[in-house]
Amino acid sequence: MRKLQKAIGLGFVQGQTEIAWRRLGRDRPREVSRQTVEQRVAQRVEEIRGDKGFPTEAFVAKTENGTQAGYVWVAKTHHDFTGQLEASLLSQYVAEAYRNQGLGRRLMERAQEWARQQGFPRISLSVGERNKVAQGVYKSLGFRVEMLRMTKELAKQGPEMPLSDY
Repeated sequence: MRKLQKAIGLGFVQGQTEIAWRRLGRDRPREVSRQTVEQRVAQRVEEIRGDKGFPTEAFVAKTENGTQAGYVWVAKTHHDFTGQLEASLLSQYVAEAYRNQGLGRRLMERAQEWARQQGFPRISLSVGERNKVAQGVYKSLGFRVEMLRMTKELAKQGPEMPLSDY
């Protein structure tokens, strides 16, 4: 596994887009196009990596022929309530052809190793409610639920309406 260099390539944004698309749930893809999600993901990645973002580190797993098999992206952050420094998993992705081979676990172990080297007392992450495979991996690595995010639809947004910046 090699460290991902400063230039986060197209494969990284595509992986992030796939994650975001799956997290939207069953109904939301009818409200917004995949292209809009990909544009927003690319914008958000640049915001996080830019001067206004926070220190991050990304590690990528590549095959012998250079194909990106997966990555893990972790950041130095502060706990929402205590303000204590901690590592936060921004994203983890394993390409479909490389799933169920232990790569996700190895990537998580690498992120935890980085966090320990930085002296962080903990590492946190968010995972989609329907992503049972990832939840199982995280639980087997010792992660536990600390908070639960819930949403409720208040109004439908048509596909022609752009996503607003936040």
